[in-house]
Amino acid sequence: MVSLTVFGQTKKEKILFIGNSFTFNWNMPRMVEKMGEHNGFNWDVDQSTLGGSYLEEHWKGERGLTTREKLSKKVYDHIILQDHSTNPIVNPANTINYIKKFVNLPLKNRSKWYFFSTWMYPYLSKKSNDTLPINKFYKKLQSKIGHEVLEIGKVFKLFSQEYPEIKLLGDDNKHPSPQGSYLAACVIFTQLSNVSPIGLPSRFFDQDELEKQVIYYNILYGDTGIKIQKFVNDYFNL
Repeated sequence: MVSLTVFGQTKKEKILFIGNSFTFNWNMPRMVEKMGEHNGFNWDVDQSTLGGSYLEEHWKGERGLTTREKLSKKVYDHIILQDHSTNPIVNPANTINYIKKFVNLPLKNRSKWYFFSTWMYPYLSKKSNDTLPINKFYKKLQSKIGHEVLEIGKVFKLFSQEYPEIKLLGDDNKHPSPQGSYLAACVIFTQLSNVSPIGLPSRFFDQDELEKQVIYYNILYGDTGIKIQKFVNDYFNL
């Protein structure tokens, strides 16, 4: 049974995603916000993301990142940390160091922290005897310093074993496809809300300021969304 956190629906919950393109591809943070909105949650989702970035760069404010400035000026209830996906394998001490720096920040309120455990680069999978080394890394870290793990990579692997015809990665075989980002969003939504993803829309969109143009955050076709929702529901034993 996976431990879940229940959000209150009365006050606005502010959520911050810190990461790189594995987080922001296909508007994944916005999808999480729209999933919450669909179920009546008052979520305000923000992000500090940059392609290819490491937590060390977020901490030091390199490459134009202003993550620590955001954390000092705004109050977030829930903060999701995603380091570069190779770092827990090739430089685990670096990941641990900067995760500890972030979670030990003297913030204005007691934010809840989550570790975004990504999927494996295919080329790294071939070099590892462990089938889920990134997930294992974060679960071990959790046992030492606490906080929650979003086991995205584990769910990717299990889902692909059941539905190999649904591509979770894009043409580069690294970044998430629309299906992959939707699956990640469903996992995060479910873990944060303790609400089943079954019944969520497969497409999320807004209209521009003049309400003339529909802006899509994602589009899934056929019954792919239904399969993803049911899989995540069953994963969390809901």
